[in-house]
Parts: sequence; structure tokens; C-alpha cells
Amino acid sequence: MISEVPSIAKNWWLFVVLGVICLATGIATIVWPDLTLLALGLLAGIYLLITAFMEILDAITGDATSRALSAIIGVIALIAGVVCIRRPGESLLAIVIVLGVYLIAEGVIRIILALGSDGRRWWGIALGGLDVIVGIMIMAWPEIGLVTLAVFFALTMIFRGIFAIVAGLKLRGLSKIEEAPAEHTAFA
Repeated sequence: MISEVPSIAKNWWLFVVLGVICLATGIATIVWPDLTLLALGLLAGIYLLITAFMEILDAITGDATSRALSAIIGVIALIAGVVCIRRPGESLLAIVIVLGVYLIAEGVIRIILALGSDGRRWWGIALGGLDVIVGIMIMAWPEIGLVTLAVFFALTMIFRGIFAIVAGLKLRGLSKIEEAPAEHTAFA
């Protein structure tokens, strides 16, 4: 796993770009909740399509043990993104359901991946748990109003954006570190 860090770290900027998109989506939704419901559908669709691309790419090139889960997240994100972009204003309830299902599925898969990983599992578990909770709330109470949905979704996007930016910047620091060749010592 440590040997994969330099190859992942070379693409640190993808995490930062995804994080900035998440933050922009979340902040715009909180600042203008009444005016951005249509934009929320479009931005959510764009975010989901980018996430789908990254997950499908990870399913193709990533760790063999998590390829299936990455492929599942990628396909769900692709379908959800297409729905959000194709009909952002015509069916806001469909967007509510799509986002709720996506957040629950992605949260559960993130928790499973975090439990199987080494290192800081609690980040993955916390983010996955937040996604599941927000997804369940969205699915359980669709009548809470679209503005409330926008705020819940915005908070999720802000937390996700901060996490992605921090991870990207940490990976940037790791990208400069190259694997040192093993030193061989001769015994005299």
C-alpha cells in the first residue's frame, strides 16, 4: 500500500479540484438556497459525474481488493449525475431521491472501505457515517422542504470539500518524496 502513495500523490491536484467544486457547491447552496435549487441540481450532477470518472478510473487502475466497490460507486454516481443534469428543474423530487440514495450507498461503501484500510480509519468512517445519516434524513423526510435539503446537502459538500482539499495538499507534499533506494551494507 505504501508503494502506491507516490503514484496517487502525483495526482494530488484532482483531490484539490474536487474539494474546491464541493466547497463551491456547498457555499453557493447556503448563500442562495432559494435561487440555487436549479443550480444545485446542475452542480450536483457535475460533481457526481466527476466522482463517477474518478471512481471508475480507480476501479480500472486501483487496488484489486477495492475495484468492485469503486466500480459500484462509479456507476451509481454516473447514473445519479446524468439524472441531475438531464432534469434539474423538472423533477426536484427525483433529485432529492437520487441524492439520498447516492449518499446512503456511497456512505456505506466508504465505511466498508475504511474498515478494511490501514491507518486513519476514523476519517473514512466519519465521512461515510455523515453521508449515510444525511442520505437517510433526505429519504425519510422528503417533505422537509427543498431548501432544507439544500442546506443538508450543502453541509455534506462543505465537509467533503474540506476533506478532499486537505487530502490533496497532504498528497502534494508526499509527491515530492521519492522512494529512496534500499542501501546495501557489506559486512567486513
